[in-house]
Amino acid sequence: AGTYPDDEEGITKMFHMLEWGLRSGVEVLDVESAWDPIKTNRLLATAKARHSTQILGSHHVVGRETSLEQAVELFMNCALDGRAHGAKVVLSTESDEKDRLAYEASLICQSLAATDGDPVIPGISLVLGEVGKFSRVINIPFTPVTHESLPFKAAPGQMTSNEIMTTRILTKIVTSKKYCILGHNIDYSVSPQMHGAAFEATRLTHDYTRADVEDVQEFIDSDFFKGNAFGGCSVTIPHKQSIIPFVDVMSDAAETIGSVNTLIAKYDYTEDGFIRVIYGDNTDWKGIFNPLRRILGANAKGSVLILGAGGTARAAAYAAEKLGLERLYHNRTPEKAADLAETFGGKLITSLEESDLSEENIQVVISTLPAAAEFQLPEWMLPLKPVVFDVNYKPFYTKLLEQAEKAGCTMVRGSEMLWEQGVGQFELWTERTAPYKVMKEVVLSNCQPQTEDEATEEDS
Repeated sequence: AGTYPDDEEGITKMFHMLEWGLRSGVEVLDVESAWDPIKTNRLLATAKARHSTQILGSHHVVGRETSLEQAVELFMNCALDGRAHGAKVVLSTESDEKDRLAYEASLICQSLAATDGDPVIPGISLVLGEVGKFSRVINIPFTPVTHESLPFKAAPGQMTSNEIMTTRILTKIVTSKKYCILGHNIDYSVSPQMHGAAFEATRLTHDYTRADVEDVQEFIDSDFFKGNAFGGCSVTIPHKQSIIPFVDVMSDAAETIGSVNTLIAKYDYTEDGFIRVIYGDNTDWKGIFNPLRRILGANAKGSVLILGAGGTARAAAYAAEKLGLERLYHNRTPEKAADLAETFGGKLITSLEESDLSEENIQVVISTLPAAAEFQLPEWMLPLKPVVFDVNYKPFYTKLLEQAEKAGCTMVRGSEMLWEQGVGQFELWTERTAPYKVMKEVVLSNCQPQTEDEATEEDS
């Protein structure tokens, strides 16, 4: 907005540009809180009625000092009467003793909003220039950065993400945490490589290891779990249900699915001070939902055939419900499949004969069966070209996926589910965007056959 003149023509052009942003589907639109209120109200009404763009209310103070009270008021104005999803205030000062001013104002504003029952939105709090460098370090959400490869900085005081993360670690703003995968007989797990690479890519000095225990109580009694450095863990077979009694707060997904694959340790403030709270969540369903959403789109139609009735099948049913697909359940033990139908809605299928399923519009097949079962679809189903999802990530080619590929069906491998659910875990632990590409590449490099001999072994 600084490049536009403050006359009527300049302001009109500026709002035209913002409207183009809305129509282009930008993720975030920066709206100055001091702009023309009539034009601003019209723009925000359009954004709310017809678009999914997030609104960032902002205000820049250039060339003059601001008191703490004034900075708090600026943050409140940037909430745009409850219509902003985030607030950004950029201040000016000549004193490095005031480099925390915007940050402190943001915290006060959030506290006042919580007290008044108003929405608490994230605050971006910055101070201009070299004197404001530390404000970029202590500001957590959406800090503007430069990059080492750029020939110059876009603005004085800008830092690279590496510089910011290094300073946060040195000043203990970011402390090292310990994470692990909790399970039994888990030498095969790719999670340590995946999360270790993710922490390294984001310059987080966290550790991720394996906790291989037969009895979950052994883990609960360990110094690892009890220590202040414990940040959380991935949970896999056989502990996804047995860990639940040790969880303080369950997410809706974990509660409904009936299993926990992620623990998050947080310190919540109470009247008695800070206490550790263990949150339990389930991201397995996201590992199924996200790939299918990309393939099917937002308006999925038809049915999904879910094979198996264990914990992953429950996550599949939860994901299918979120996708808007009708659920069909098939398992060699019908009673277990009937429990899925009762919990998530849908229909129990006792036979995969064409005569029993001819009226069903099967768009997706999700197999949660072990790869060793070597399950394959009946031949009559293949011309329907359903999306075939096999949750196993080793071997890379199961018998079901080999069959689906030969039939020309769209496939989703368990390796994709692995990195998708891992991305969800990373973001729950760190409250930052996961390095998706890094995590995907690590999973694929550990799951794909590396040589022709390995591929032949899988096929044999």
